[in-house]
Amino acid sequence: MNFNAGETIINDTYAEINLKTLGKNFEIIKKISNKDPDNSVKICAIVKADAYGHGMNEIGKYLADQGTEYLGTADYSESIQLSDYLKKFAKKKVPVLCLGLLTEEKFLGEVISRNIEVSIADIKNTVNLNNFAKANNKKINVHLQIDSGINRTGFKLKDANEAVNKLKQLSNLNMKGIYSHFATSEIDKDSYALKQIEDFKSLIRELESNSMKFSLKHMSNTGGILNYYNSFFNMVRPGISLYGYYPDRQQLVKEIGIKPIMTLRSKVKFVKSLERGQSISYGRNYFTKTKTRIASLPLGYGDGYSRLLTNKAKVYIKGKHYPVVGTVCMDWLMVNIGNNSKIKVNDDVEIFGTNYPADNLSEILKTIPYEITCNISKRVKRIYTEK
Repeated sequence: MNFNAGETIINDTYAEINLKTLGKNFEIIKKISNKDPDNSVKICAIVKADAYGHGMNEIGKYLADQGTEYLGTADYSESIQLSDYLKKFAKKKVPVLCLGLLTEEKFLGEVISRNIEVSIADIKNTVNLNNFAKANNKKINVHLQIDSGINRTGFKLKDANEAVNKLKQLSNLNMKGIYSHFATSEIDKDSYALKQIEDFKSLIRELESNSMKFSLKHMSNTGGILNYYNSFFNMVRPGISLYGYYPDRQQLVKEIGIKPIMTLRSKVKFVKSLERGQSISYGRNYFTKTKTRIASLPLGYGDGYSRLLTNKAKVYIKGKHYPVVGTVCMDWLMVNIGNNSKIKVNDDVEIFGTNYPADNLSEILKTIPYEITCNISKRVKRIYTEK
């Protein structure tokens, strides 16, 4: 359900993705990540979860052509789909690194045949991977996942040495990279984050002193890039910043110039005049305070616009913000446009974007902008523009 600019869009609600802005965000992140002229830092652009709702294939292809050295996914279904799409459409060949874990042996052939780079986090599955690769006369690039304190997946710091000694014996695996995840990267100068960095660096030094060399060492997500630049590492994994948002605006130290690349758009499809004291939508939890006009827009929680935004959010129409009123429906959203506005049927509406960022919605919902963009459903068409 992805469309390019100029194609016919039947639905009035769609997500416009500005690839030119994506390119600018990418260049900003690349510049920040390479502030040390003596340390060349590669970019692994994260396109998991359908590129945070922006469309994995199109975003991945664009970033590959822009020069990202890697594309990062969360599971192997994504990895296979993206790898096949890039092979067919991308101008540049870019490896796909999956940050998820491969535990189902029946899918090993699909992954290995595409040269997807694999994360390893336990001995048993890694041995199975090696045996399969050996039987098929393949050598697989793997990245050792270390749990430095997020306590999710990966080899524990205390177990890593013993694990690596066993992994050295696996001749069909190339230990290309080693990486970890921050738990609190969005917080500047956080003691826990600083400890994670030092513990991870100490482990790598110890492993490399025993003849295990890693060509790629990576830890920083967007928060790490912004708050914890460290020339010891030579790859970063930006995610939300590519799409124009910061991990936590409340903790933000400085703006870097990134801008949202998605604008969720809709249209006014019906306008109704109501007297004072009339209820709007299901549950009758909003009543007009004066005579006014109510505009109905064809989107709702079926499109990923949360019902919890009822009576709390705003939309942007003709240079002004208007409040969402009444319960958000599955397919409809009502807006109080006042009695004197010039708004009419088929006028364009910005649900979120440059004039009303997804940050506004995430603050209302006490969540993060990642969730807002990820939740935009598949029935919302994505169109891509470079204007």
